[in-house]
Amino acid sequence: MQLLHTDKLPAGHKLIAKLDYLLFKNQTLYVVASDTDFFLIIKSPAMFAHREEEPGLNLYQTGFPRAAAAWMVDAIENKLWKSAAEGGLPSGTYFVDEDVAGENLKIRRTMHVGAEQEKGFVLFNFSRPDLKFTEQDFQEIDISDRLLREGGLLDVLKSL
Repeated sequence: MQLLHTDKLPAGHKLIAKLDYLLFKNQTLYVVASDTDFFLIIKSPAMFAHREEEPGLNLYQTGFPRAAAAWMVDAIENKLWKSAAEGGLPSGTYFVDEDVAGENLKIRRTMHVGAEQEKGFVLFNFSRPDLKFTEQDFQEIDISDRLLREGGLLDVLKSL
């Protein structure tokens, strides 16, 4: 798999949403989907012109099986956002991991994501190597509660 360029997506891929990433200034989150997968792609201003993936931009891509979208929504809404008394995970448990569609996925709750140190999550796919940092054999992305709720990402995941 290669980094996807949203202005020239491969056949069978569709841009589902373009959202303000809300964790850092001047970054945009793109959600791209195919019949079998979906991708969260962050575009940020390139720090070095000789390392940009698109003119003036760096791309960071995390891919998941499409079936993982419903699993993520359920884990976030019903397990990680709720207290044990409300039916969520037991006190002191801050992650959910599971094999979904044959891929090893994990969602970890964190109190410090992004520039504003907001509450949020780190989404991991341990079955896909990072496309930019070859020494990292997994993909990950930080998302904030604010991005999910106010930014619309939760609704996008529900639509997948």
